[in-house]
Amino acid sequence: MDDADLRERLEQRLMSHGVYVTDLSTDDGTLHVAYETASPGEEVPHREVGRVLNRLLDLLDEGWEPLDVRAEVSSIDEEPRGTWRADGEWLAAHDRGDLSDVDLSQRVIDTIEEA
Repeated sequence: MDDADLRERLEQRLMSHGVYVTDLSTDDGTLHVAYETASPGEEVPHREVGRVLNRLLDLLDEGWEPLDVRAEVSSIDEEPRGTWRADGEWLAAHDRGDLSDVDLSQRVIDTIEEA
């Protein structure tokens, strides 16, 4: 699955939730994704982190290989909100059943750095 296909698959599911992918690239085994959120506030919305993460987990069943994920979040007005990450190792462990939904979510939430 190339970057264009991955971006399209993410966008299809996320736009209806007010998450708009603005950039997506893969380099050195890391997926970099930038998105805008329509959610009010100034922080990184945890619910949307979960939506992006769940969509990536769904894509594992469609042939996407788990990579380290680095996300940048901004408002619709392009004001930075923060960043978060998910290690490919965590995604693979979750896919194998070695890491629960709750444990994966907590690990990712713990990486959030507000702008």
